[in-house]
Amino acid sequence: MRILESAPHRYDLGIRLLSLGHITSVYDRIVELAHGPEILDLGCGTGNLTLRLAARRLQVTGVDLSPEMLDVAREKTPASVAVHWVQAGAAELIDHFQPRAFDTITSVLLFSELSVSEQTETLRQCHLLLRPGGQLIVADEVRAATFARRAIQNLVRFPLAAVTYVLTQTSTSVVRDLEQKVAAAQFRVVGRETNHLGDFVLLEAAKQEPGDATAA
Repeated sequence: MRILESAPHRYDLGIRLLSLGHITSVYDRIVELAHGPEILDLGCGTGNLTLRLAARRLQVTGVDLSPEMLDVAREKTPASVAVHWVQAGAAELIDHFQPRAFDTITSVLLFSELSVSEQTETLRQCHLLLRPGGQLIVADEVRAATFARRAIQNLVRFPLAAVTYVLTQTSTSVVRDLEQKVAAAQFRVVGRETNHLGDFVLLEAAKQEPGDATAA
């Protein structure tokens, strides 16, 4: 959704269109799963998930590459809610934060914006920034598992993506092998939730240390 960063006030509309209105339930589910007290919301956009987490009195940092997105997030932040907003790219986190600084890292519809190498580097840095046993929660578009489901996915997704792009200049792509990439970055997947078609997944994973006997 990098193109949308030029029009951040339309970001929320684009997200709702691409998710067929289901994004709110995704945010709510992540809030249920997330452990505190210190949380990093990576690729926070205009702060929809970040502010939900902060409302639980957790110590939340929202990170996004776009200063325009962060300006909108700040506008939406109630005076009673404390959030630390940071402008940074997903693969440059270690330039801004100390290792083992967070209990949980969350990410919604970010990895679909990244190249394969950026996905790998981002997961590596997430591992560094989490405390032992820390929690990673990633929700994103993925490739449906079977040929039949992929055909349906393409049939539904193409017109939806076209309409979304016309209205909001929003584009996105599915992430291949997300669960395998998370496991390869020394995380143990402890929870996996998908929609009916299997083209959107929410993964909950725990940080593993080298040599941990319970690592996947």
